Amino acid sequence: MKVVFISPHPDDECDNAGGTLARLVKRGNGVYVIYLTDGSMGSPIAGERGKILVEKRKKEALEGLKVLGISNVPFFLDFPDSKLKFYINEAKNYVSEIFKSLSPDVVFYPSIFEAHPDHRAGYYIAKQAIIGLRISEFTYLNWPPLRRILWKLSLKRILVDIKEFKEVKLKAMMMHESQFKYLDRDYIRRFFETDFERFYVERLVSRSHLREIKG
Repeated sequence: MKVVFISPHPDDECDNAGGTLARLVKRGNGVYVIYLTDGSMGSPIAGERGKILVEKRKKEALEGLKVLGISNVPFFLDFPDSKLKFYINEAKNYVSEIFKSLSPDVVFYPSIFEAHPDHRAGYYIAKQAIIGLRISEFTYLNWPPLRRILWKLSLKRILVDIKEFKEVKLKAMMMHESQFKYLDRDYIRRFFETDFERFYVERLVSRSHLREIKG
């Protein structure tokens, strides 16, 4: 099975799906990551933002993927961090070409209910790129919406047991040093001390895809 994970920023693949992606690789599946933005705004300190941070985050991303066991070279699209909504059509064209080249069976991408604007833009980019293709689609939530929306989403939620890969997931995230140093205790607890990763089924073209993801 060929899997694509669409990551708005370098590191979103770790906290949202690091355990699942590591599991898929271990089971012999091909995993590819598309980074939509350059990550240039990924610091609360203005002086750390910009080109130097972009290059640092690319190196961190490559190291993190190695830890997860992902050997396929990722796609860095380098759209401006925090401004992805202004590049949806252009980004969609790039992602469409990648899909044509890879012919993936499964795609993970951000939920439409994401609170972060780059993540919401990632949803629209993925949905437009998938039009006309037979691909199983799963979304994820990094920045949760209102509780009432979460209740509705629970109807299509799946849980992937990642107990075996928790340490690998955390180690991969720690490769993103520029980001990890700013994670608060609640964030670490929510993403790296849980035994499960949550996804939402948007479309399933084969039940075998779901079985493979859940292991």
